[in-house]
Amino acid sequence: MSRVKAAAMRAPASIEQATDLLAQLAKVAATIAVHDAQRVSSKQEIDAAADACIVPLAAERDDLFKRLQPWYEANVEILTAGKRKSIELGGCTIGHRTTPPKLVFEHGKDADGVEALLHFGRAEGTLKVPAPTLVKASILAELATGPADPDVIPLELLGFAPKQSEEFFIEPIDSGTGPA
Repeated sequence: MSRVKAAAMRAPASIEQATDLLAQLAKVAATIAVHDAQRVSSKQEIDAAADACIVPLAAERDDLFKRLQPWYEANVEILTAGKRKSIELGGCTIGHRTTPPKLVFEHGKDADGVEALLHFGRAEGTLKVPAPTLVKASILAELATGPADPDVIPLELLGFAPKQSEEFFIEPIDSGTGPA
């Protein structure tokens, strides 16, 4: 198998040659700048055209949502027979769902929670360093399962708790057919 050598780089041999190469580089850089400016301008035009279509549709969607929520609340027992939180209707899933858990510290702000964890020696796995901040996912996981070490103070006793709520939602069912 034969190897092909790369062509040797030719460095300029004089100020005149270097000047020519620099002029060529400046010309190429200017052409790149023009193309980049055209790209930015084209993206702005595309965004403006999409916004012109989407903004009124989003307003219509939000109005429909506001009109459907009280109707669903008034008819939820009939629609779900009291057995479900949501139903499929008219190409959408409509109903209530439980939000993902969020971490709350019942005795103040996150900074107060950091202080409590530091004070009670619970920093490992619950705080990020160098500037201590809460590792909320780890704390929520421990709240759900309990501490791995039975000799440590449970996070609940320090004032940490998960907070979840019920929210009304409407989600179109993806039929894979695209816009009507």
